[in-house]
Amino acid sequence: MAGGVAPRPFFCDAKFMKIFHASLTREFAGSEMYCASLAAAQAAEGDEVRVVVKGTRNQGTEGTKDSRIARWKREIGGAELVVVPWWVPSFADSWAIGKMMQGFEPDVVHTHLGQADKKAGKAAKRYKFPWVTTVHLRWKNEVMRGADAAICIAGWQKNEIMNSSYKGFLRTVWNWLPKQNVAASKDVDALRAAWGCTAKTVVFGSVGRLHGQKGMDILIKAFMAAYPDPETDVRLVIVGEGADRVKLEAIVGPERRVILAGYMPEMAPVYEALDVYVSASRYEPFGLTILEAMAHGRQLVCTRTEGPSEFLQEASAKGLVMWAERGNVESLAAVMRVAQVQGRGSVSYDLRPFAIARAVKEIAEVYAEVVRK
Repeated sequence: MAGGVAPRPFFCDAKFMKIFHASLTREFAGSEMYCASLAAAQAAEGDEVRVVVKGTRNQGTEGTKDSRIARWKREIGGAELVVVPWWVPSFADSWAIGKMMQGFEPDVVHTHLGQADKKAGKAAKRYKFPWVTTVHLRWKNEVMRGADAAICIAGWQKNEIMNSSYKGFLRTVWNWLPKQNVAASKDVDALRAAWGCTAKTVVFGSVGRLHGQKGMDILIKAFMAAYPDPETDVRLVIVGEGADRVKLEAIVGPERRVILAGYMPEMAPVYEALDVYVSASRYEPFGLTILEAMAHGRQLVCTRTEGPSEFLQEASAKGLVMWAERGNVESLAAVMRVAQVQGRGSVSYDLRPFAIARAVKEIAEVYAEVVRK
């Protein structure tokens, strides 16, 4: 077993697959990590894997403002990264990607998010390569309907698609937990000190894009409503960047206990420095950062959104999740007060359903289905 990945399915014994992943977004978030970690696991398994992404004018290296390409290179392991140059006009992306496919001759093309579905999916159909799309967000019939197979990351998506006119192969494959680094205690202590914490401070935290979907504005308002007394020994740390930063800074105002930490390249110390992880999303297809927080034993406060309501059912039944209503400041504030009273302490979750070995095997079965057809 290579890298913790499951043995190859019976239909791949005679031949390793050539897999062509495409992700043409201009950021690196949960969907991009899904693509990168999947490609790395498949390459570790012995498949020949190529990942195509779109470059930017300032692609950057590690430590610069835009280190997206460097992040891709680091996360895809033994897979090959191919960058469509930034100067290739958008209308020519599909043509360029099609030429890359012809030179690679993949067994399957796997696309991730809208631009990849639209451009790489179109190229796959043109050159008659089997095309699989992952539904990272919601089904978009106009760009996804041509796919030979669609992988849903949660069951609620499959239910939506079954009500559409889509006729391709459809399967739900739950998301998985990417490899987690081990945090050094000195790094954890340094972070908490930087946030002005004492040994007794309860630190709430959330990780994600600063975008309305993630509900960071609701989270900040709920924190301030729950703890109006500035002497209460609590902190709220939000890690991530996005278009809503200025808006969120205005909400925070002079409140020093709320920290907009920005992008942080190493997340293990962050999760370890938190006491309670909060997902305040208005809409959440799955919730990869919730899995990461669970891997680090954090208490969970989540809004009742699509993905978490599904994959946290078992943990919820054991009383390991505290729920708030989405978009509701008062509901979230009340739950955060309960979480703060419980104080610091590690929680043990059953993470076996989120093993990448399981997901890689199930995705290989989807590939086999479209190749057979």
